Amino acid sequence: MHDFTAPTPRHLAALLKVVATESLLHQRRQCILLSSVLVSFPGAAPATATSSGLVLPLEFERGAFLLSFQVGESTFRGVADTGSPFLLVAACVGSRRATGRCKDYCSRYGCSQKDVGRPSGLDDNIVCFAGGYARAVWRCGDVKLGQRLFPGRTFGVLGETQSFGGNAGGPNFGLIKFATAEDTEIRPTFLSQTPYEALVFDFTDMSNPVLELTDGLPQQVDRQNTTEAFLTDLRPYGTGVEYYAVAVEKLLVDGVDILDAVKPTVAILDTGTTGLVLPKSLFLSFDEVRRVSAQTVGIKRAGNVEVRLTPVPGSENGASLNLRRGRIAGLDASLDIVTPLAEDAGSVFLRAEMREMQEKQAFNNNKKVERPAVIFLGLGFFAGLRMRIDTVAGKVTFA
Repeated sequence: MHDFTAPTPRHLAALLKVVATESLLHQRRQCILLSSVLVSFPGAAPATATSSGLVLPLEFERGAFLLSFQVGESTFRGVADTGSPFLLVAACVGSRRATGRCKDYCSRYGCSQKDVGRPSGLDDNIVCFAGGYARAVWRCGDVKLGQRLFPGRTFGVLGETQSFGGNAGGPNFGLIKFATAEDTEIRPTFLSQTPYEALVFDFTDMSNPVLELTDGLPQQVDRQNTTEAFLTDLRPYGTGVEYYAVAVEKLLVDGVDILDAVKPTVAILDTGTTGLVLPKSLFLSFDEVRRVSAQTVGIKRAGNVEVRLTPVPGSENGASLNLRRGRIAGLDASLDIVTPLAEDAGSVFLRAEMREMQEKQAFNNNKKVERPAVIFLGLGFFAGLRMRIDTVAGKVTFA
């Protein structure tokens, strides 16, 4: 399901009391684990290595696709998440450990001690996501992905989650590569510590999904059966990382465009989200159109969503992504979940917005930065497709 971003201003003061220079970053999925053990997870096919990258099998569980990896001698499963930047594991501490509620989580996702690996030299901080926030201890250790070993990589170990609602699930295996270099509160992303420049989610066979990490060389594809879009870098608007965002031309609900005609909209391609997450105003518009359509076709057939992306130069039509309806063969699950962005989850621009608020109070600066509306496209839009994100060329291809 959807999980992301940082806390709203009313939560910020509480967070700053916890640690003086906490980092308020985009993350996903509540995660709380147990003490260090070695576990294995049956069911996943073995990962393979190629001359230019890795092919990693994915397992579907609770609305997300998980991949297996090792940190040191311990094995974990994390959400393969294009909406998050960091490699995270967690330690079961606090109330969950005290009440003995860690066993199921540990057997499902893997477990870590907070002092796993070696010190990274980076300060602890707070990572935030839609359902809550947790203190992260940044460690350094050997990470094994498939048959490939990455020695001395930086990763985060999460403590107890302070929740304000959301869906509990595995920790994130973040797949955002680039962050804002001058932002000292941003920690190293996992992909920035690897040579990989492109990632491919192959969902053409939903019973055998894979993630490919490759170099940035373009692949030979049948261009008649592909569409593409340029990525929009949101860092100039104040995000701390380069989300895989694309400009949206239309957001159609049962054929009705619900976008604001004045304010531009971007969609973050987010494999850590199950379906579609909308700002509250757009969700209300979605629900209004869906209810009107339901009077004619019935509630189960209403609420069809199509997202049309802005065409690349030289093309008449942009990529069109449809939210897959109903149960999907190979998953025995539905991905057509549309939800509003929780108010407590804040905004991907929150840190920049907070700085502007402080400047306004301190210097009476009334300058307002116009930012696009942000929606989150999840797995329901990618089912049946092969999605290739080239982080260097700044382009996404759908086939």
